[in-house]
Amino acid sequence: MTAADAWREGLAQWAIPDHITRAAPNSPHGFSVETFTALAAQALAAPLTPTHRRALEALPDAGNLTDVGCGGGAGSLPLVQHSKVGSVTGVDQSAGMLAAFAAAAQRLGIAAATVEGEWPAVADQTPVADVVVCLHVVYNVPELVAFTQALTSHARQRVVLEFPTVHPLTWLAPYWRAVHGIQRPDHPTADDALTVFTDLGCRTRHERWLRPLSMSSEPVEAQVGFLRQRLALSADSDQRLRSLIAQYGIPAQREVVTAWWDV
Repeated sequence: MTAADAWREGLAQWAIPDHITRAAPNSPHGFSVETFTALAAQALAAPLTPTHRRALEALPDAGNLTDVGCGGGAGSLPLVQHSKVGSVTGVDQSAGMLAAFAAAAQRLGIAAATVEGEWPAVADQTPVADVVVCLHVVYNVPELVAFTQALTSHARQRVVLEFPTVHPLTWLAPYWRAVHGIQRPDHPTADDALTVFTDLGCRTRHERWLRPLSMSSEPVEAQVGFLRQRLALSADSDQRLRSLIAQYGIPAQREVVTAWWDV
């Protein structure tokens, strides 16, 4: 089995069982535009991360940048404040996310374009850029080979990715056992993704670091609401969720990988 096949099969195991999703009052997937807008605002106010710095060092003066899975722009817009970025393109499946991204770029005085759709299906609508960044997307990508090849073909200088060392919902495993009595997977991991990149001939370099998670400092009711959605529960489970939060807690940080390769 190739690394790409193992990645695909590992992600398939993360599917929520049908009987749970059918009973859920709301989709257990997705995030609100407001959440991603807040993350972008936090990123703009914070020091540059290792991911930002790896992108910045490859950007020429008046260079252009593409942000795949841009959300509100946390991966790309902070660079506008620290370099002579000529333009930025945001790619996302959500029209609402792209509207928030474009509005934030306008406030920063940077020329921005948007491409709505799933990568790499919309790659042919996306211009080639000096640097392509992609943050916290790969665990949603079963076909990592085509995804990665399209990133590389759209960068003149460098591709920079950021993703957790383990699946971003791994920390919910004790909650799933307590509520639904099921065990969640422990693969694939960042090492598996890095192997796929290497197999594709990418001269990948990477570093690991700790990213703070704002959920741990949110009010308990916000934490309960997040868990209710992710665990496919209804509001009558809220009291139990409060007890589980007291027992298992909410992580304050997660280890992430910044991976990059030059084109």
